[in-house]
Amino acid sequence: MGRFTTLLVVAAAAVLAAAPAQAASLSPSFFGVMANGPLDAPGVDLVKEGAAMKAAGVGSIRLPVQWPLLQPYASFDQAPPDARANYTDVGGIPTDFSKTDAQIAAAARNKIEVTALVLRAPAWAALDPAGLFSPPRNPATYGRFLTTLIRRYGPKGSFWAANRSLPKRPLRAFQIWNEPSLSRYFAVKSWAPAYAKLLRASYKAVKAADSGATVVTAGLPNFSWRDYSTLFKAGMRSSGYFDAVAVHPFTGTANGSVKILSFVRAVLDANGARKAPLWVTEIAWPSGRGKADANQSWLTTEAGQATKVDQVYRAYAKSAKRLKLRRAYWYNWVSSDSGNQDAFEYAGLRRVAADGSFVDKPALAAYRKVARALTR
Repeated sequence: MGRFTTLLVVAAAAVLAAAPAQAASLSPSFFGVMANGPLDAPGVDLVKEGAAMKAAGVGSIRLPVQWPLLQPYASFDQAPPDARANYTDVGGIPTDFSKTDAQIAAAARNKIEVTALVLRAPAWAALDPAGLFSPPRNPATYGRFLTTLIRRYGPKGSFWAANRSLPKRPLRAFQIWNEPSLSRYFAVKSWAPAYAKLLRASYKAVKAADSGATVVTAGLPNFSWRDYSTLFKAGMRSSGYFDAVAVHPFTGTANGSVKILSFVRAVLDANGARKAPLWVTEIAWPSGRGKADANQSWLTTEAGQATKVDQVYRAYAKSAKRLKLRRAYWYNWVSSDSGNQDAFEYAGLRRVAADGSFVDKPALAAYRKVARALTR
């Protein structure tokens, strides 16, 4: 650790020691889940799953919106002739809104807020056309895609005009990429300057299209406080880049997760971002002990996962005011829970049964109970 980081650790530890014991009463939107994985399978009843989320106390979902799936071709000339009718013309770019329409509609019917996690770049816009998670060659092109989403799903979006029977729940929160500090998700040599440029272009595009929208930084894992310090040194500023700062504070204990958030809070405060709220856009303890290939101190059983759900949300509630913590998304709503060494395939509050249906794990009951206890 450098001297600056050491001071942050000491300062954050002191703040932790003085933390109040009284849990805050939280907004329903504080309780979120990641909506991905088996939810993306054909035939899933998204409205039914949304109703189950709502009944469990879920107030917001983090929804991956994968740019290449909506705009795989740069022009209609590049699209297969027999598929062109499936696309809407958006400034000459063939755009398929069908999957995202269904996801936004299901959330709206259940009065659940959506944070769009806007991921990846199509080959025609990518820095590395062969790279799965290549950043865009030009950040402004990604910004134009964000504008497309706002014009479709924002407060004045064409989706709402075409679906007047739906409760109107405009899309007003946009998370810019995922974990760019990891090379597998942001394949550039110097990630921090490149990501700062992408964030700046995204902020300008979003605010131009909807000044009241919220721009959320990518969630950073591991030594997130160090990486946020690196981002500020690389050119990111406390204004004009983000409205909220996201963290993925994975660790062994609930209190350890709060400690990570305290370190990040200290970095933000030291760099002029005292007012910026924190969002936890991923947190989990997967129930894959003995099944997945990962650190066994982090993996747990289904019963242990339920205990962790309760512990972490109560720990977050106690520190929410001090940390300016506004959202916490469990990763994830449903997972496969079999036949995979990836720990995150055991992270869901629900799991896929042998017949393909979704069944509750003990963690869902724990989530429902703590959400009801802590929501105002």
